[in-house]
Amino acid sequence: MIHSLLPVALLATLLPAQQETKPAAKLTAPPAAEAKQGPSQAELVELRTKKLAKPVFQKAPWVMDYDQARQQAKQEGKLLFTYFTRSYAG
Repeated sequence: MIHSLLPVALLATLLPAQQETKPAAKLTAPPAAEAKQGPSQAELVELRTKKLAKPVFQKAPWVMDYDQARQQAKQEGKLLFTYFTRSYAG
């Protein structure tokens, strides 16, 4: 009989500690002045131009328009090799 009361006594000692918890703080957005601003559109265009000037993009006839590339691949009976990035997404 003593063994069956031990878990109840232990549980009773833990309950008060659980009741003393504080409510979670509300999440708020940072003020507009503190919001981190990304690069401007002009800076993104400059970064893209520099990237496309790299030798890897000069050694092959890369097509930058997806729909045009699909149409060309269909006409030539070829598969597409695509490279997607979102580093310049605005």
